[in-house]
Amino acid sequence: MTAFITNRAHSHADLGVSRVVGRVKRILNHLGERADAAVERGRFAALPRRYLDDIGVTVAERAAILGYDESALDPWSALASRL
Repeated sequence: MTAFITNRAHSHADLGVSRVVGRVKRILNHLGERADAAVERGRFAALPRRYLDDIGVTVAERAAILGYDESALDPWSALASRL
């Protein structure tokens, strides 16, 4: 009877550990996917306009995909507005 109780306690502990490990793996996989997506967004954002023209994407479409306003990134307009 003692062996049954001991084995049962170990099985509950193992089950708890495996649940924690599973959650940690899911979190790490999610973070890895987000990091990969950020790298791809960076590559897409760095494409020159001539490449966008070749694939048929306008500057406005790229800005919409990336979620920022292209005009806000123009350093000359920011400089001119401060003068």
